[in-house]
Amino acid sequence: MGAGGEVCYPCRRSPLCCALSCVLAVVVCVLAVAIVVYLLFRPNLLRATAAEAELSSFSLALKSWTLSYNLSLGVDLARPNARLVLRYHAIAADAYYQDQRVAHARLPDFAQPAASNTTRLSPAFHGHHQLLGGVAAATFRREDTEGTFSIHVKLAARTEIQALALALPGPPINVDCPLRLQRWNASAPPPVFHPTACHVSY
Repeated sequence: MGAGGEVCYPCRRSPLCCALSCVLAVVVCVLAVAIVVYLLFRPNLLRATAAEAELSSFSLALKSWTLSYNLSLGVDLARPNARLVLRYHAIAADAYYQDQRVAHARLPDFAQPAASNTTRLSPAFHGHHQLLGGVAAATFRREDTEGTFSIHVKLAARTEIQALALALPGPPINVDCPLRLQRWNASAPPPVFHPTACHVSY
């Protein structure tokens, strides 16, 4: 109510009343859209699995601590009961050994339709990296003797939700795949890789 019991109609009386009414309307609309999108999208239903991996080369030059690697990976992103199109942009893949990033790769943008869908990402890493510190080198020598290496592959992407004709910004998605890999000896059959669940965060 305005002064003297008059009703404050937006844009007729006080400019402040008009501004507050407009801001309140925008906030209500944004909250309504956010709730609807969340109920339809439900990002917690995104599942990631390292379905296949091959470590064909993984060696360390002892004097320089230079790591040589050749790693390929297949990560499945599954969206059961998806109701909205989800687009992935600026997808980056990084390989870590002993908490050190040893490799980086970019992956192409893609979209998952508004239906149950599984999309496979196939990052590949090949090159050299100098390890820092003797602890990482000592761990490599131990794992080399054991025959299994602990490697983390992490994926990061920006997302966009397609709702009818609207394109709304979605949550950034981060995927962490902890892997235990055996190096493949070309003179022997390839080692068996067991699919590994990856952790998804937003």
